[in-house]
Amino acid sequence: MKRILFTGLLISFFLMTTGNSFAAGNVLDEIKAAGELVVSTDANYAPQSFLNENGELEGFDISVAKEVGKRLGVKVKFITPDWDLITAGKWGKRWDLSVGSMTPTKERKNALYFTKPYYAVKAGFAVHKNNKSIYKFSDLAGKVIGVGTETTYDRYMSRDLEIEGAEVNYQSWQADEVKTYPTDANAIEDLMLGDGARLDAAFTSRQTILSAIKDGCGSGCPIRMLEGSPFYEPLCFALDKSRYNSVPLLNKLNEVLDSMYNDGKLVELSMKFYGINLIPER
Repeated sequence: MKRILFTGLLISFFLMTTGNSFAAGNVLDEIKAAGELVVSTDANYAPQSFLNENGELEGFDISVAKEVGKRLGVKVKFITPDWDLITAGKWGKRWDLSVGSMTPTKERKNALYFTKPYYAVKAGFAVHKNNKSIYKFSDLAGKVIGVGTETTYDRYMSRDLEIEGAEVNYQSWQADEVKTYPTDANAIEDLMLGDGARLDAAFTSRQTILSAIKDGCGSGCPIRMLEGSPFYEPLCFALDKSRYNSVPLLNKLNEVLDSMYNDGKLVELSMKFYGINLIPER
């Protein structure tokens, strides 16, 4: 009798819990029901994302995210958590999606789902324009190099970077010190202070360096970029693997990216913010 009662309670509990899971639906359904897609990004990573004169987020990633929201039929809300929190996963539903130029590394795939790439860039080193001793990668040996924390550039300097579908070419030299910052732009800001004042070089994407030089880093940007690149990186949207039933959203986002690729919208936005086509061929 007790065994029958216990078994009945277990069955009831199972039906209640599974029923709640089915009733919860999937992440895509939740977003459509709310009418809002919450997107995490960086507030200081031009030209991908930055605050304009009106204090509003602008940039390639911002425009791409807004277009995704438009094609999903929902509004987009942006939040700007620290990068290491985004890459770690387990977001606790604080945001639905990362549109922040994230590279699909082997390590990140343990915690995150990645869409197809929506654009791609090459990594590059910048030095102060007054520097007279660093012209090639090997000249960086024994120098102080600044990177954004938990970025691919940080991982590269630690020789702990594996990018899905891309080759990483490590150098034979080693830096004396690798200084980490909340975002890559902070490293460029410190490099601007003078040759060797705080940094000998900054390491980020070539497009970020070129944008800083073009826009003047605030006032007459005193940096130059070294020739060449140690690696190429495809960049994707990211979703939290720990959130229940995120795969339908992942599949829908890939459909949206395909449509943006096919109708030329991604190329249009790339030309607007970068002046060149960074959209990979398919």
